[in-house]
Amino acid sequence: MQKPGLWKLAPAIVTKPWGLVHGGARRFTGIEMGVGEFWLASAQTGPGNYSNVVVEPALRKTLAELLQQASAEGRDALEPLLGARVLSHLEDNPHRGKTEAWHIRAAEGRTGVAAGPRSGEDAAHLERIIRTQSLEPNVEAWSDEVHRLFGLIEPLRGGEVFLAPAGALHTMFAVGPDSALIIDEVQQGYGESLLPTLSKILLVQDDLLSVQVHPDDATVAAAAEGRMEVDQDLQANPTVRVYDFGRRPGEYPELGFRLVDPEAGLRRVEPVSVEAGGGQLVEVIVADPHFVKSRISLSAAGACDLGPRYGSYRVLHCLEGQAELSAGGRALEIRRGDTVFVPACLEDEARIRTEAGCAFFDDAFPDVTVLTAFLGRQGVAAGRIESLLSPPRAVPPNE
Repeated sequence: MQKPGLWKLAPAIVTKPWGLVHGGARRFTGIEMGVGEFWLASAQTGPGNYSNVVVEPALRKTLAELLQQASAEGRDALEPLLGARVLSHLEDNPHRGKTEAWHIRAAEGRTGVAAGPRSGEDAAHLERIIRTQSLEPNVEAWSDEVHRLFGLIEPLRGGEVFLAPAGALHTMFAVGPDSALIIDEVQQGYGESLLPTLSKILLVQDDLLSVQVHPDDATVAAAAEGRMEVDQDLQANPTVRVYDFGRRPGEYPELGFRLVDPEAGLRRVEPVSVEAGGGQLVEVIVADPHFVKSRISLSAAGACDLGPRYGSYRVLHCLEGQAELSAGGRALEIRRGDTVFVPACLEDEARIRTEAGCAFFDDAFPDVTVLTAFLGRQGVAAGRIESLLSPPRAVPPNE
């Protein structure tokens, strides 16, 4: 296999019934195409999944294909791409579930998320309502009791961050044609994916997602190994839709409520920002054993590295401005909207240089010990670090 270098990825565009309406498509054709997700860095395979094509250099292969090719050649080929610690994690956890986190990039109109039922009794009550009544696909039509059972949190504001552990029953919504909810999401690479994280952007307009829940690693492993009978392939599709408001087939309320854990629930995360020198600001947005998402900012001309070294690949997504990303004797020009996969073997030497300021998201598979030490050296109090790593339950504003 060719020695790994910096790989620029093409986004995968996914349409959804609740997506942001593409104005150009509607203007020229009259068809409302809902752009629901941009998958930025994924190695998921199988029906309903997407893996990103490497467009620079023009390898004409997806990230999944390149990782599978390296895996077939042996550990010595895959380790430089992922990192030794990451590869060991995959070997120790061959079947993985789905925990995810959401950074609210923008919220317009009436927007919100569901934190999930707070007790087993509330979960059972909500299950009875969902299985015996018809919920409107509009939260404004829901009763106060349904609002309470879902634990709706609204309004949302740009910059808020939530962690959705496996077992948390959730949905999200934007009400009205002029509404918009734009979320930067990082999650586990589920099933048997060779990339243990997945980076995407999620978009909602005048609609709401299905009511859904995700299984944990142990549940997916039990199903994959035949120790648990389930109605869907949790390896290929760990999103169990409990209720989809009549839009599509594939609702599994019985399985969904078996997976609901009232103790999980949505978590509210308070990001931690530190000055890392040279005009660099590092904001750790969310940190979980499954992933870490940070924002790296340079307010003016300058250069910086990637901060804490996790012994992991990195996924960089440019949010503002433009920059040169260099590593391994090669440089890429990166501008807003571009995503680059940085192999683990280049983590130490990757360098961002800008002439007028820039901002990037930086996703990786974390080493929590390394992250804790990095924040401690920057003067972050132990309590703030603990709250970042173990965020409290998200509570509706009226409680």
